Amino acid sequence: MTEVKFTSPVGLTNRGRLGFLLKDSVIYGGAAAFSKAISLVTFPLLARHFSIADYGVLDYFMVLASFLTIMFIFGQDSAVARYFYEHEDPCVRSQLISQSLVFQLVGLGLLLPFLWFGGDWLVKLLINVPGSVRLFKIILLHLPFLLVINFSQNLLKWTFARASFLTMSLGFTLVQASLLITAVLVFDTTIEGVLLVSLTTSFVFGVLGLFFVRHWLIWPSNFRRLREMLIYAIPYGVICVLGAFSPALERSLTSQILGAKNVGLYAAGCKIAMLIGLVVSAFQTAWGPFSMSIYKQADAVKTYNWVLKLFVMGMSVMVFALTLLAHPIIHLLATDRYANAEVVVFPLAMGLAIQATSWITEIGIGISKRSYLNLYSYIFALANTLAGILLLAPIFGLFGVAMGVMLGHVVKAIISSWLAQRAYPLDWNYTSVVIVFCMTLITGFFATLIEHYVNYQAYIMVLGAGLLAVLGLGWGVLLNSIERQRLISVVRTRLNSLATRF
Repeated sequence: MTEVKFTSPVGLTNRGRLGFLLKDSVIYGGAAAFSKAISLVTFPLLARHFSIADYGVLDYFMVLASFLTIMFIFGQDSAVARYFYEHEDPCVRSQLISQSLVFQLVGLGLLLPFLWFGGDWLVKLLINVPGSVRLFKIILLHLPFLLVINFSQNLLKWTFARASFLTMSLGFTLVQASLLITAVLVFDTTIEGVLLVSLTTSFVFGVLGLFFVRHWLIWPSNFRRLREMLIYAIPYGVICVLGAFSPALERSLTSQILGAKNVGLYAAGCKIAMLIGLVVSAFQTAWGPFSMSIYKQADAVKTYNWVLKLFVMGMSVMVFALTLLAHPIIHLLATDRYANAEVVVFPLAMGLAIQATSWITEIGIGISKRSYLNLYSYIFALANTLAGILLLAPIFGLFGVAMGVMLGHVVKAIISSWLAQRAYPLDWNYTSVVIVFCMTLITGFFATLIEHYVNYQAYIMVLGAGLLAVLGLGWGVLLNSIERQRLISVVRTRLNSLATRF
């Protein structure tokens, strides 16, 4: 086997690590974020091409594809990521990578026939619309290729293979978007046609992904490494399935409580809230390999706290900014038919920000290898999401659905962070983070009330004031004087570097 070398942030200074994380957030995470951003290009095309109800059906089946893919991966991506950095020997790394891939493909091969032949019965439980069985079977054909794409992109990310990762992530997105635009504008495609475009792209990039990671793949000599990883992977498998099931659950409950049209409105609101998800995705993609590669360093917690503070301040500002712009964005992308979707943007964006922050503070669970602890937080989160939607949706409509989803994120963040401290204590600066997030939450909900009982102009003024207040609070409370000076120094250095280049 040819030895594969790659770079990592091990051995860098605290400032160097932050630079490394920023670079990877821009490259790896930025590519993942760009992939999601392209869906905002196709969103207005699809929203205008289909009725609100049909767009809701399409969105449902795309969410279902993601759910089934995650179900068959069943935590193996998290396990490989954790144990990849545990071992230094390239041969051992190739064994655990290859054993994991074989396990995923065999599991898919065993269970896929049951889903295929039981599709008529299963689909009626999920969503009962004309042609749903055929749409479900097209989704099943996606699964082998989506599994391989996920596997190869993760491996390229863990090994910091930036060029190949960009080819996979950006290439997939651009090719699929191009085919989709052609299908809609030239062939006036149906929902089935959109799913077939997705299937074609998945096939091509599944094969390409295997080509890029071929140097890491060998025939497994045994499955000892897999047995080692399964203990870690099983809880994460359940967690990932629960996490992926939640969006499908949200849409199913919305359909049952509020009707099919509101599923389309909710899907449109999710697309706008996904603008926060672009940053979250960029951060998450870079944070995983970065955080695990430096955890053995004595001063790792200093880096973790720096990242936490800057991330929380940035997220709060972005939540306010997105909420301010939600109305014109929806009008621009989806026309006034989707105007009622605006109400879900703040709670959904805030929920994503809180969830992303908890990925930082729960790092102790990954370090301690006690992955089962995360299972508790996800179960409680899903239960609270379900209860929140059932209680609030009949009263507040779509806003109640989004509130239920945000409640689940808050519960998950609190429980997982607390359990992480029990498993692997780290010296976190929690107080200032909680203050900034509470300020953001209170201001956002107060603005919502103002819009309902006063007018839209007052709503805008409250949100703008909240944005400025969070900026000042973040600068004065999150960062101490030394950290402020360091941040100013870093910014000046970057600006001088850019000025020198141009």
